[in-house]
Amino acid sequence: MQKIELYIEGQRVELFKDESITITQSIQNVKDIEKVFTAFTQSFSIPASKTNNKIFQHYYNFDINGFDARKKVSATIELNSIPFQTGK
Repeated sequence: MQKIELYIEGQRVELFKDESITITQSIQNVKDIEKVFTAFTQSFSIPASKTNNKIFQHYYNFDINGFDARKKVSATIELNSIPFQTGK
């Protein structure tokens, strides 16, 4: 079984232990080099733990100074402690 870890702006997000996260990569169109590899994942939930609440503080209201879901932030996915994917 793969161990998946999620980091948002360098802070590790706690995940549910019993929830599975599926990551699928596929080859789309070999003729168009920009669209050769695409990544897809199902949505998943994270617990409202003390650590996650510090990262996503005031997620429900962007008027309060805290996490603004409208803005992209850097994130990293690690599989078995090895960097797998980085993005926004």
